[in-house]
Amino acid sequence: MMQKRTLRAAIVTVAMAFAASVSGVGSAHAATVEYWPGKDVTVGSCKGWLNKRTSDGYVQAVAQSWGAGCAFQLQRKRLGTGGYDWTPVSDLYLIKNVQYATGFHWNGTDAGSRVCLFNNDINVSDCGAGAW
Repeated sequence: MMQKRTLRAAIVTVAMAFAASVSGVGSAHAATVEYWPGKDVTVGSCKGWLNKRTSDGYVQAVAQSWGAGCAFQLQRKRLGTGGYDWTPVSDLYLIKNVQYATGFHWNGTDAGSRVCLFNNDINVSDCGAGAW
């Protein structure tokens, strides 16, 4: 019986810590996350968009599927010396009937981000506009 209580207490502690870290509860440095308009992309029943953290400008890709199997990722491009074309900076996430987000990534100097989608059901892909 003691082991079950200890395990339950550990689970509750981890869940509370996770909730606080996600929501910023108890943190003086809680960041606001804003939708970045005009960077959306829709492919059939898959939609992707970008969010940015107001505190530091880090960017994340978010995608939602309502029926289709979709894959999405965050990509980055850098201009100028040492620059490169659009390159994945997140894992490729597979979703169906859910909304999911990548982690946050820094654009950096002369760099932009975009979200790219692939709709598995209709075999079509597209990317949103780059955010600089």
